[in-house]
Amino acid sequence: MTAAPSPFDMTQWLPEGACRAFHAATRRIRYAQGELIYSQGDIGNAMYRLLSGAVRLSVARADGRELLYLLFQPGDCFGVSSLVDGGPLPQTAEAAEDIEMEVLSKTAFMTLRAQDRAFEDALLRLTTAHMRALSAFFANAHLEDLSARIAGRILAAAQGFGESTGDGISLTITLSQSELARMVGGSRQSVNKILQQFHREGLLGTTGGRLIIHSTAGLKAKLTPE
Repeated sequence: MTAAPSPFDMTQWLPEGACRAFHAATRRIRYAQGELIYSQGDIGNAMYRLLSGAVRLSVARADGRELLYLLFQPGDCFGVSSLVDGGPLPQTAEAAEDIEMEVLSKTAFMTLRAQDRAFEDALLRLTTAHMRALSAFFANAHLEDLSARIAGRILAAAQGFGESTGDGISLTITLSQSELARMVGGSRQSVNKILQQFHREGLLGTTGGRLIIHSTAGLKAKLTPE
């Protein structure tokens, strides 16, 4: 399966010259799996563009409950909110795998904004894409049942981290039941029951601890109310 273009890759909206200037202004940095990139409440001093691997974006409440909001894929840009409004970062970003990123410092970010209107336009598109994703997430959480939310999250993961195999579409990233529960706002036990049902229906399988989608059509049917 060929991954769809990332909706959060700001460089897709930059003309060639501005794109070269963006890459030239960044530095590359690596993080090991599980390493913290930034914490919710930090004041950011850089923005990031993922080159390889995956990044988990999560939100925590004061009582310790955590919601896994997004899995960023290569090309995705994030961490811009503090650079735009000076406020604290609203999420925590963590390396879900060993990753490499381009890092644009706050100084370079401000310079590119001042030098080229194309960068400003691309930034608006990026923030709009994040806003649309957040709106869709909360709408789904309140309007869809748990089966639909789980099916939707698995299909979304396949867009960025799926590869075709003889058995279907295999996720190249491990997506545990606990992580799925944090993504959909359900208990791990409830998620387990629904995943077992998907297995019985022949929609999903597992190999090496990773999910295999046997029927994308079947999962998509779970998104449509009967």
